[in-house]
Amino acid sequence: MAQVELAVLLEGMAMQYAKAFSECRSLEAIMLDACCQKEGTSLQGLDVLMQELEQMSVLCHRLSMQSDVQSVQISDRAIEHLTLSHLRGLLRGRPIASYAPGADVELF
Repeated sequence: MAQVELAVLLEGMAMQYAKAFSECRSLEAIMLDACCQKEGTSLQGLDVLMQELEQMSVLCHRLSMQSDVQSVQISDRAIEHLTLSHLRGLLRGRPIASYAPGADVELF
């Protein structure tokens, strides 16, 4: 059974949360442009989601930097069950450099 450093896993999670936050920000801008500005209040749920993603990214990054986490190794069994290969690689500390949306479509 393969092992993964907990700090690497947490840093991968931080990176993925930050990426999701950035994508939400872009989608929010598109949605605001597409609808009337007065309808923008209906997007407040997206703001909450973005704040949560940003906070989780910061938390995971800070946890990954803690000295007591640096030496912890865990089984990668749970990571193996993820259906997106780019996410599995990121969480194992081996990001796939050429990842592009739609390039690695996996049906599940």
